[in-house]
Amino acid sequence: MATQHKAVTRRTQAERRQETQAAILTAALQSLVEEGYAGFSAIGVAARAGVSRGAQEHYYPKKIDLVTAATAHALDEAIAHARATSSTIGSPETAIDEFLAESEAFFFAPAFTALMEIVIVARSDKALAKIVYPVLASSRRELDRIWLDALVHAGYARADAEQFIELSQYLLRGIFFVNTWLPYHVQRTATLEAWRKLAPLVLRPPRPA
Repeated sequence: MATQHKAVTRRTQAERRQETQAAILTAALQSLVEEGYAGFSAIGVAARAGVSRGAQEHYYPKKIDLVTAATAHALDEAIAHARATSSTIGSPETAIDEFLAESEAFFFAPAFTALMEIVIVARSDKALAKIVYPVLASSRRELDRIWLDALVHAGYARADAEQFIELSQYLLRGIFFVNTWLPYHVQRTATLEAWRKLAPLVLRPPRPA
């Protein structure tokens, strides 16, 4: 009986490089979440990612390079997910629900905790702030643009949609900081449900199709 051999798909060098970089950046974000910036080290990230220190330094020679790349990686994934989600929106009500669900998922994902660890340090680390702040600002503008376009496409006025997005973000950031770093707790589900009911006061009825 002839032996059957399964076809082996060989990864290209570029694919292997991308996988290694993704593993390193994912490990960096996990390290920031679990150990904070104070416990963050390149050696620890390499071990967590399962790569050699030399391989990591090949892509990210300095700690600031690794932190900056991890920031961009987390935000690029958020942008890609927002684009995919917003592209399936149908009714005006669906647009509100999808935006709030996506925003909640973003602000309470482990990656956002990692980003806030970086931001807190950047407040007193001018070199880090100079590199990381533009990445954060650019990504926030793109995320806002994606959801603004989605809400406008659903029929809401642009000015109302802009205000709704901004207020929603302030609310979610506040809940995150209280629940993460302050000694009391916010009922997130109940608070967001109340905000969902208040949405029509900010987003006036959609224009007729």
